[in-house]
Amino acid sequence: MTVRSPRDAQRSRVYRAESPLAGRRFRELGQCAAFADAVVGSLWWQVRFPQLDLGDVPRLRPGHGARQAFYRVDPDGPTITLPRRYRTSSVVLHELGHWALDDQPDLPHHGRTFARLLLDGTAEFGGDERAEELRAAFAGERVHIGKPPRLGPDGIWHYGWDERLRLGRGRRLTLHCTDEPPVTGVYEVSERSGSLLVVRTGAETRRLRTRTVFDVRAA
Repeated sequence: MTVRSPRDAQRSRVYRAESPLAGRRFRELGQCAAFADAVVGSLWWQVRFPQLDLGDVPRLRPGHGARQAFYRVDPDGPTITLPRRYRTSSVVLHELGHWALDDQPDLPHHGRTFARLLLDGTAEFGGDERAEELRAAFAGERVHIGKPPRLGPDGIWHYGWDERLRLGRGRRLTLHCTDEPPVTGVYEVSERSGSLLVVRTGAETRRLRTRTVFDVRAA
């Protein structure tokens, strides 16, 4: 069954926040590819997206005549189109972020999880100062940023748990916790200032400690 992505309400605000912060400029597409390989080949990336490695990096296209940079999946695999004016480290990180979250269509394309991933990637590959500039730009454009990823027992940092909870009230979810097996049921409400999550699993109602949840998925 095809999953419809939620409304991409932050798209234009994210673009406006990013546009003054070009990052490092690359003269050639090969330099963009080398930067993309450095990101995907890093330990930082591998402990977040181990299913996506150097053999899977999207093919870069020059985008002659294209008006903007974009990520898409072509018949022969994922591609990133980079017209000359968009060949910067910030744009490459942005498009790699779309690739990283491509298998999670239940999240908005430029939502809170994407903004968090972009901010984290900017800090790792652009430095703390540039990340603070991006954070300030996000605040100025009222871009909502997701909570930091949480480390699971599998040694992987998981993004999107908080946004799925925000979007998933009344829906059937699977919640992965550090102190018990996964719990699948209808997420009803949070209690005690958000410290407890109420999940109905058939005839039983479970209360899970929010701080133990490291991943949430649609069930």
